Amino acid sequence: MRKIISTVVCACLITCVVPRMAEALDLRIVDAKGLIRAVRVVTDKSKVTVSVIDHMGVGGECVALNIDGIASERREKLSPSGECVFEGLVAGTWQVSVTSNSRWRVKIDG
Repeated sequence: MRKIISTVVCACLITCVVPRMAEALDLRIVDAKGLIRAVRVVTDKSKVTVSVIDHMGVGGECVALNIDGIASERREKLSPSGECVFEGLVAGTWQVSVTSNSRWRVKIDG
């Protein structure tokens, strides 16, 4: 009887937990040189915010290129405060560049 119960419990864990773990993937942000700037385990689309550190209020844009080839290139204008927000990025590796060649930092939400 104990063997049957432990088999049922084990089967439930495999069918309930393992598929959930398989859905979680990494979202990586790399710079133009390929250096990793941020990594987060995600299960759905995410919001990525790029903040330019030495922004002078001059225009510009951020470009996010999916290196894995599973999504199209994304372009966003820099806000007056020096931020670009990419909504709905999927898991994978994204190369981010800022046209003003400024220093920047990144935050992944989601």
